[in-house]
Amino acid sequence: MMAARNFFAWKMLSMAAAQDERNYMTSIRIKYRNSNNPVTNLTETEFRRIYRFSKKTFKFLCEELRQLTNLRSSQRVSLEVKVLTALFFYATGSYQRPVGIAKNVSQKMCSVYIEQVTEALIYKDFLCKYIKFPDTSTARQEVSRRFFYKHQIPGVIGCIDCSHFRIFGPPKREEHQYYCRKHYHSINVQMVCDDEYRILNVNSKFGGANHDSFIWDNSDLNQYMQLLHQNNETMWLLGDSGYPQRPWLMTPILNAAPNTPQSNYNQKHMRARVVIENTFGRLKNRWRCLNKDRALHYKPVKCARIILACCVLHNIGINYDTVDDADNIDLENDDDQGHDEIMRETSSTADLIRGRVLRDQLVRRLYQQ
Repeated sequence: MMAARNFFAWKMLSMAAAQDERNYMTSIRIKYRNSNNPVTNLTETEFRRIYRFSKKTFKFLCEELRQLTNLRSSQRVSLEVKVLTALFFYATGSYQRPVGIAKNVSQKMCSVYIEQVTEALIYKDFLCKYIKFPDTSTARQEVSRRFFYKHQIPGVIGCIDCSHFRIFGPPKREEHQYYCRKHYHSINVQMVCDDEYRILNVNSKFGGANHDSFIWDNSDLNQYMQLLHQNNETMWLLGDSGYPQRPWLMTPILNAAPNTPQSNYNQKHMRARVVIENTFGRLKNRWRCLNKDRALHYKPVKCARIILACCVLHNIGINYDTVDDADNIDLENDDDQGHDEIMRETSSTADLIRGRVLRDQLVRRLYQQ
């Protein structure tokens, strides 16, 4: 009986000592965070290199999150520290433990802050404010005007493509959906951008095993573009040969002979469409957690949310910040060289024929310019 009492007393003292140690370490972390504020202690260049935003844009981001989302400061940690922790993770692609050490928070709380900030960035009101496809005729005409001024192609309201974002292997029951033709697990993300590298639409719902044309056929944007044409609004996206030719989606002409109207169209099409390749390059280079050398070690659903959050940050950087020249890198083409157009003719013959007729008219118009 005495031994049991002694053990119980020792156990209680041990637990109290452990709690005192945790409280002490927590107070040390709080004091260290308060005395080492990156906004005040780092130069503008150092801050931008680490967090990929200017100090002014960072403050603006925090204020936007405070006003438009449920992200708030806690009793011990400010909203700014949470955002800095998440930005450090997005920018470096490091594991949560070294991120936590760098920001003086535990691995567990680092995970919590990254989750909270990610959810805030993709909160419906916030997401719709910063990733928005032109939803009025005036907005679409403005994008089309800029594309025509830069690339002399009329009617273009965006460029579309897909890119693989590497993730850690999911459970075996769903692994087949994410194992891509490049022999790793990924999410095949469809994006549309404008002439200024701004992301207009993102679809991160499909695993790497799905082809670009399948994702396009099952996207809401495809239905929206068809609706525009049904309302006699003749505008289109530019896609590579992995997509089917449609009246609302212009693709290259395969095997075009040199020095012909068709090759002239292909050249202008390629020069204009490179903007989407550069958009993927800027996104992955600025937010290194998306880089192919740093697979996201989360479940696919959470990976998709992180990708979407980084897309929001990408657009905020374009709208309110400057992008380093080093961000402008090219990626290798993740798409097959479109053989699917022939494979899909029988299922959408009418759309294919109308698309080719419109493309032929565009070819002649470009050649006469």
